[in-house]
Amino acid sequence: MLIDDKGITTPNIELEIARRQVSEYAMTFDLLAQIIHSETEKEAVESILNVFQTLFSPAKAFYISLQKDKPEKLYSLIPSMEEEDDAIKSRLSNFNKKYEWTESNKGFRVSLNYKDNKLGVIEIDEISFPEYKEHYLNLTMSIIEVCALAIENARRHQRIKDTESQLRKEKENLEHALAEIKTLSGLLPICMHCKSIRDDKGYWQQMEEYIQRHSEAQFSHSICKSCAKKYYPDYDIYSE
Repeated sequence: MLIDDKGITTPNIELEIARRQVSEYAMTFDLLAQIIHSETEKEAVESILNVFQTLFSPAKAFYISLQKDKPEKLYSLIPSMEEEDDAIKSRLSNFNKKYEWTESNKGFRVSLNYKDNKLGVIEIDEISFPEYKEHYLNLTMSIIEVCALAIENARRHQRIKDTESQLRKEKENLEHALAEIKTLSGLLPICMHCKSIRDDKGYWQQMEEYIQRHSEAQFSHSICKSCAKKYYPDYDIYSE
């Protein structure tokens, strides 16, 4: 039976490792449960980065959001210079593997995919205990699908909200248009002499004014052939 430098036997060491892993996984899934309820992609990504921060204590943690393989927004737990952001965006947006180790060999990059759709890439680097990086990567690969699902759900939720907002605006425009049509399609009291129209409050308005107020029609003034002969007999306005 093997004994380590602290006097703990091999079976006890393995039991302790197993207990730690169980505790680690329990904490991980408890944190993931919070991610699933994110309503926006920003909330989902920040929650995911916080999960990795809690689990691995990395000095660097980045996520690039992708739409149709085009980079959108870069998320980070630590503010960086604009020049660094450009380099990070380029590095992550061109990443096309399932996972790989970082250049420092103290972290990893992982793609987040939902079905055949690539949602983004996460990079965790300079973790506190790089000697456990393989264990950390395995843990990450076991939860990455849940992270991707959370982001996809957040995007769907946003699309639904955008659609509802657009439908609401279109409904308001339609109701406004119908109200205008209804106003002009009813029985309009009109003066048999001056052609003024009486509105629903009892006021008489010139026909042009009334129609302009209750529709999008605009008037320009001219003169018909009959009136031209009647009022301007000396002018041949309609001569060919």
